[in-house]
Amino acid sequence: MRKYIITSLFLMLLAGSVLLFALPGDRESILSENREPKEMPAVSAAAIFDGSFESDFDEYVNDNTAFRSKLMRIYDIIHVRRGFTPEDSGRIISTTTDIGTGEAQESRLVLYKGRIMEMFTSSPENETNYAETLNTIRKNIDDNIEMYSMLIPTQLEFCDAAVSNVQDSEKEAIEFINSKLSDNIKTVDVYSRVQEAWQSDSYLYYWTDHHWNMNGAYCGYEAFADAAGFVPKTRDKYTYNETGSFYGSWYQKAKSELSPNQPKDICFYYDTSEKGNIKIKMRAEDAVTEYGEGSPVFHTDVIGYGVFFGGDNPLMEIINTSNPDGETLMIVKDSYANAFIPWLINDFARVIVIDPRSFEGSYLDEIERYSVTKVLFENYILSTTYSDYWGMLGSRLE
Repeated sequence: MRKYIITSLFLMLLAGSVLLFALPGDRESILSENREPKEMPAVSAAAIFDGSFESDFDEYVNDNTAFRSKLMRIYDIIHVRRGFTPEDSGRIISTTTDIGTGEAQESRLVLYKGRIMEMFTSSPENETNYAETLNTIRKNIDDNIEMYSMLIPTQLEFCDAAVSNVQDSEKEAIEFINSKLSDNIKTVDVYSRVQEAWQSDSYLYYWTDHHWNMNGAYCGYEAFADAAGFVPKTRDKYTYNETGSFYGSWYQKAKSELSPNQPKDICFYYDTSEKGNIKIKMRAEDAVTEYGEGSPVFHTDVIGYGVFFGGDNPLMEIINTSNPDGETLMIVKDSYANAFIPWLINDFARVIVIDPRSFEGSYLDEIERYSVTKVLFENYILSTTYSDYWGMLGSRLE
């Protein structure tokens, strides 16, 4: 009799699982995490043998299950009643990350008091190669053009020592890279600015996303102004706006380990384009999109980090019609720059933004095309750990 009961329960669970997957997926729960549901992964022998198909298929099933939000809420309640309280103490989970280069690598996240933070592992070899990449670029750029290097620390570096000590020192890695740079590359000390601001405002980075927000990016703006020799404009000069709340890029990877009261992030910005004096042109290969006066620096229909310019683009030309006689700055960047660039647009005649992950042209051609006077290489410290990223940086000279 007992075996029939067990068999019946198993069949009921199996039928229930099939039904949950057969019914329409809970799309709204995915959209609430500021992303699209995972697509069915392509089947290939390579993907099966390296394990990526299994991982991708698991994510596809999770994203396309009916009543997903309710099931995950039940799981969260059970998890908390088992005594897990991540907001009170640090917890480390393993995951994989990809900064948009196509190279996924193993990484670890620290969950602490509602924050989800990426751990940094120092690699002197990678850090040296990153510095040498910038030195090679410097040799190919005209000596009259000023070149800057800006490395951005993450928030884990500034948390309580008991938590921040689980990772390698980002400060030491930044100083090591700076020591390897040519004398004619000026370094931007973002670290000190963030460290100082952290004492009075710890909401400089998103809680559930690996990026800094526009308050954190203001620290970078002040630091670059120090290095480049201009006076930064104050935040109170611009109107503060909020467009909603959201869960960021780390939320899905850590959700099963979070408590039900995990705080959402605030999507906000300071409207540095409110005078309508900004024009934007975007170029991808030979296609040019021109938005004209009042271009959308801030995409208010996006709730999340994509509020800044709608996300990453191969090349943007940002024109300040109020400052036609100003200098032209080129920024070669990772996605951390997206929240940083809006602070700069009123200090230059033009800001040229290049993302080496999708840009396929030559820095030298663009420097000549736009009569660039300053070039800034801006990246967060973990970008230096991706060999294919600094490889892309160095390949855009020809």
